[in-house]
Amino acid sequence: MSAQKELVSKSVKEVEEVVELFYQQKLQEALAKFEPALGEMMTAIDTIFTYRAEHEGFELDDVKLTNTLKEAMAALQDGDMVLLADILQYDYIEYMHELLDKME
Repeated sequence: MSAQKELVSKSVKEVEEVVELFYQQKLQEALAKFEPALGEMMTAIDTIFTYRAEHEGFELDDVKLTNTLKEAMAALQDGDMVLLADILQYDYIEYMHELLDKME
């Protein structure tokens, strides 16, 4: 597994842990882990953009990714943690898994 793919995979696992905590209604713990996970998400996204630049033919839906992050931040600002968890699980994590499958 490439270092880039490994970094993205690690980030996705961290977000999955946060989502699970939100679903378990462990709000304090989830929010405490979400802050560093958010930094990891940004690093993973930067890594994917770099990967795309280095690998011709690697498809990335920038708009989908941007909209997902905007929706997640709106849910966080509104205090809707269930919606935030759903967006992270069904939009972000699932799309990241699709991208990981395409990475070498």
